[in-house]
Amino acid sequence: MERIKQENTVREVVEKYPITRSVFETYGIMCGGNILPDKPLSFFAKMHNISPIKLINDLQNITDGKIAPNSEATITKPQTEHVYEIFVKTAIIVVLSTGCLYGASLLAYMALKNSPASVSWILTETHGDTQVYGWVGLFIMGISYFALPKFWNSILYSTPLAYKSFFLMIVGIFLTFVFKTISYYTGSFLTKIPVLIGCVLQVASIAIFIYVICRTYFSSQKEKFEIYEGFLISSYLWFILQAAALVVLYFHFNIVNSTEIPEVFKNPIRHIQIMGFSCMVIIGIFTKTLPIFLGIQEPDKKIGKYVLHILNISVALRIFSGFYREYTDNLYGFFTVIYCIAGFLETMGVFLFIYNLNLFDFKKRVKSTVNLPTGFRKYIRAALIWLFVSESALLTYTIYEAISVERVSHAMFGAYRHAIFVGFISMMILGCASKMIPLSKGVKLCSTKLLDVTFVLINVGCVLRVISQPLSVHFYPQLYSIMGFSGFIEYAAMFLFGINVWTTMRLETEEEPTEQIKVATASTNVYQLIKQYPQTLDILVKFGFKQLKNPILRNTLARTINMGQAVQINPVNLEDLLKELNTTIKTYVKTSVA
Repeated sequence: MERIKQENTVREVVEKYPITRSVFETYGIMCGGNILPDKPLSFFAKMHNISPIKLINDLQNITDGKIAPNSEATITKPQTEHVYEIFVKTAIIVVLSTGCLYGASLLAYMALKNSPASVSWILTETHGDTQVYGWVGLFIMGISYFALPKFWNSILYSTPLAYKSFFLMIVGIFLTFVFKTISYYTGSFLTKIPVLIGCVLQVASIAIFIYVICRTYFSSQKEKFEIYEGFLISSYLWFILQAAALVVLYFHFNIVNSTEIPEVFKNPIRHIQIMGFSCMVIIGIFTKTLPIFLGIQEPDKKIGKYVLHILNISVALRIFSGFYREYTDNLYGFFTVIYCIAGFLETMGVFLFIYNLNLFDFKKRVKSTVNLPTGFRKYIRAALIWLFVSESALLTYTIYEAISVERVSHAMFGAYRHAIFVGFISMMILGCASKMIPLSKGVKLCSTKLLDVTFVLINVGCVLRVISQPLSVHFYPQLYSIMGFSGFIEYAAMFLFGINVWTTMRLETEEEPTEQIKVATASTNVYQLIKQYPQTLDILVKFGFKQLKNPILRNTLARTINMGQAVQINPVNLEDLLKELNTTIKTYVKTSVA
């Protein structure tokens, strides 16, 4: 038999040896699609970080009959599936060092000195930037690289580019954190140049990330645009906008030999980071995934469109009016009116989002036999409560400033930001990780007890911080000690979370003993159904579950869902599907007995 060579294209190999399609599907190149790439195997291997020799051997072995066509154990899975792990692990390292620990130390110093002003703004800004880029940014990039190709029934466009975006972001975070801190203590002009370089690298990283995600989307040939994709696109654009703005600002600082961002830019940029990027991307991801994971009714698409437009308009108006309001130093006038309108719009958009999830409406709960992850649901509910509280506070502050023509104190506004960043954003990330990371590995979370302890600690720490900060500054100085201690409680929560997730990512998929399936029902596990009755795969694909043609998805996603959850991912008539599946099962059993 003629040997397969690296210069052969994917199309040539599949057309000549159709049996090799299963190998390419395992490596993720087709994911059930019918488009055959007209690229040399060497190019394909390079783009997807696969050993060309290993790929050729797998193809040759299957054509020579040395391995079974549907064998998953003998074919190495591509590293594309595990790109996200380095992002998530590094995000955990950042939050446990320059993020949460550094922030807790600054907070403790403020408490020791009984004054928030005892810590320079540039140090708190450095802490905030590492949280935005290193904690939220890296985590969101990693989860996007993992989840979005699955949503679009595609493969990540380029693994090497994904890794480049990671390393550029890491170097950028390192340079800005280290040299921004040094520049504060030394004031040397030379220390400001690395900060500018770090900001440029962060922009480059985000640009590559957006490029890879966009190419992945277009390569999927997805026809129908969904609301959650609008939230994701908006968040990514806000992300790169604020990063580019910081490049311009630090370039200007190098010219005028300044260290701090002028006051007029601080609040607008931070608002883009919090609401424009972090909150928007979380809203997008959970608009897509929560109905599936929690067994709730799918959000109303029309309301989802309203939320998307309202939030984007509110962010744009707030940064525009906030800048000019600070620039003119006038809390009474045209820009204050626009600022107030933006506050109302943002609050309305957030409240509509919470309402549209139907998470608190038990009458709209989807009735099924799905075993719902109570720990995951607990995190999501708590996060949404924190979002409601923080947005209510923001609206109150906005109205107060418009009526009284006085600024809300930094202590009050800082409490709001902490409530939304830790209470909502970080809480959502913890909940997301507890569900999606085990799903990606095809295993269970390492410890549900640790997850429960983490939940208690993160909420206790956040409550103490949000309440004690304004009270200690304005009324009861003795509460400074509680404020200082709250940061370490939150750090303990993040530490336990890090151990739990890190250990989970090291677990290997294990087969659990299961009973023989005699009748397919809503509670039947998809993976076990296909494993026991391979013929059912064709029926599932016929009903629209094309993702299951990819062995990787069969071995991960299918392990974690049952038929009731599957029809929420791809809406089809469950009764018709089960009827045809059971007919196939009966036929298979009769044939086996005979």
